[in-house]
Amino acid sequence: MLRVRCQSHVTVDAKGRLALPATLRRAMAEHDVQRLVLTFHKQAIWGWTLDDFERRVESPLAAADPFDQNNMDFVHSVMAPAQDVDVDGQGRIRIPPMLRELAGVEREVVVHSVLHRIEIWERSTWEQRFRQSLQRVSERSGMPGGEVR
Repeated sequence: MLRVRCQSHVTVDAKGRLALPATLRRAMAEHDVQRLVLTFHKQAIWGWTLDDFERRVESPLAAADPFDQNNMDFVHSVMAPAQDVDVDGQGRIRIPPMLRELAGVEREVVVHSVLHRIEIWERSTWEQRFRQSLQRVSERSGMPGGEVR
């Protein structure tokens, strides 16, 4: 994404709009980002800048075997619901109804920036996911994938 670290509790309005966190809005303005790609994955709405979505999702997939079942499943579950959304003058995005439904988003959400994407979670789903993650991490030591250098 934009290398911003933030987490905010946000309210989605009746039209499905949410105001992005101020730190994220500032970074997007600095990089002239006026549009995001949103999709559903693992109980949340994930969002990328257009460039990051192309580089991290579309380009690797373009080189993959389109007839492989895993690739088809990914295309159907992650790529098919993907939609471009504009950031309005107040720093809000409108989450498409299908994505809100898939993620169970109605009013209270948590928005956070993770590496190269944002994630939008229905608040109670996020709180449950976060508790599960804390528990699993407490049972391990160190970073996933090896040592930190």
